[in-house]
Amino acid sequence: MRAYSDEELSHLTNQELDDLEEQLNLEALEEEVELDEASAEFIDKLVGQLMVFTESFCDIEFFPYQTPIAYDIIKSIVLGDGEEKTLIATRQSGKSEVVSNVIASMMVILPKLSPIYPLWLEKFEKGFLVGVFAPTEEQADTVFGRVVSKLTSEHAESVLLDPEIDDYTTGGGNRGKGKIISLKNSGSICRMQTCNPKAKIESKTYHFAFIDEAQEADETMIKRSIKPMLAWNNGTLVLGGTARTYKCYFLEAIQHNKRRQLQGRTGKVHHHEYDWRTAAKYNKNYASYISKEKIRIGEDSDEFRQSYCNEWLLDKGMFVSEDKLSRIYDPSMGVVPTWSTTPIVVGIDVARSTDSTVVTAVWVDWDRPDPFGFYEHRVLNWMELNNVEWETQYFEIIDFLRNYDIMRIGIDAQGVGGPFAERMQILLPHIEVLAVSSDAKAQNERWTHLMQLLQRNQLFAPGHSKARRLKRWKKFNQQMIDLERIDRGPYMLAAAPEARGAFDDYPDSLAIACQMTVQDVMPSVSVSESPFFR
Repeated sequence: MRAYSDEELSHLTNQELDDLEEQLNLEALEEEVELDEASAEFIDKLVGQLMVFTESFCDIEFFPYQTPIAYDIIKSIVLGDGEEKTLIATRQSGKSEVVSNVIASMMVILPKLSPIYPLWLEKFEKGFLVGVFAPTEEQADTVFGRVVSKLTSEHAESVLLDPEIDDYTTGGGNRGKGKIISLKNSGSICRMQTCNPKAKIESKTYHFAFIDEAQEADETMIKRSIKPMLAWNNGTLVLGGTARTYKCYFLEAIQHNKRRQLQGRTGKVHHHEYDWRTAAKYNKNYASYISKEKIRIGEDSDEFRQSYCNEWLLDKGMFVSEDKLSRIYDPSMGVVPTWSTTPIVVGIDVARSTDSTVVTAVWVDWDRPDPFGFYEHRVLNWMELNNVEWETQYFEIIDFLRNYDIMRIGIDAQGVGGPFAERMQILLPHIEVLAVSSDAKAQNERWTHLMQLLQRNQLFAPGHSKARRLKRWKKFNQQMIDLERIDRGPYMLAAAPEARGAFDDYPDSLAIACQMTVQDVMPSVSVSESPFFR
């Protein structure tokens, strides 16, 4: 891809910026490689030493839930990998404290280590440069003020006076378009600025930037003003915030990072998240604080769910809320690799361009319809095929389906789906294979049916801890979370958002499978009790 000048970037629309960013992210995924063994070992040791220094310099000990956050941020800074990381955590649990500790300690130590480890740290020889942002000055000052207090504490001053460090702070007050504190000898700087739409951000060059209360940050300011400040150094950007009732750049970045973790091959961490239960487990004071908050605002209140449970309450416009989705997972049920007790239904969403072919096997409790004629549906298993030749796909799918007693298979007829269904019918002559339409009327039928199953608590999926560790489970869960409801005249449709790396193959496959039961009754099946337990 060709390089763009600052002037060219300034004339791009937000959509063009999104398209450019998506292309860059896709290229980054393709190019993402692991460090060689020796380098990886060295980096882990170096980051470990920097973690020790951070706790020592700041005179603190990280809680177990804070440690991976600090480690990941420091590692990204050392590597200079240009990552955009996201962090969402329960209120008042030390999220901003972690970031401020990392900033203060790295300002001190990285320039001192740059001559010792020039291969990795030479970029900090003239100082570690940091920008701290938030929508309002008061919000930005939360992190900046903590950085200042860490650098100017009595303990910090004693460390700075050590002959091996030999440095001192200057500033800490207003200067230009914000506040600034610096280390005189090393050249390290931390600058505070606001990023609301009306703010005029002074353009600087940074190694690291943090945006606090990112759910309120202006998207255009992030893309046009803050991110370019990191370009020269391929710096790290961290966005921290709280869940809300509306979509925003922060939520998009979170979902994008979750998808990247699923799609990546190196195990790289892009998103960190913990709720009040995690913090309370390790912090007795926080547990006491939460007990009072439950009484004050109510455990079921929107405020508590957003601020302490990290729930995005996006029911309007989303096909299913995260809270509702969480209820379909049966913790006693794992993935079911074989099933021959009763006939099941199968949905296949055939790959188009960058999508995957996804197969979903669904068990139906034919013997016990509810008063309105809806049957309990349980997802037994999923199969996903990526970048697999068509001829190979047929036989891999058949090998998968041989493990089940199948009544009917539905296949999306759109694009190559029609010929695909015809071939599958030839290969599986004893099973009914249907090519289902994808016109608005047909889509409305299957999405409406799927939503009714969700609303009536007639849809379940594997929720055992072993199942949750599977990549296909994580993809199913993420795609269901991403799925948007689209009302088009009299029809209700659903699709993945127009966002980076968003797909809807798993929901499509599930909806098609459930569509196979809309008009079916199975009087020949008689089961005394369900083999599955809630």
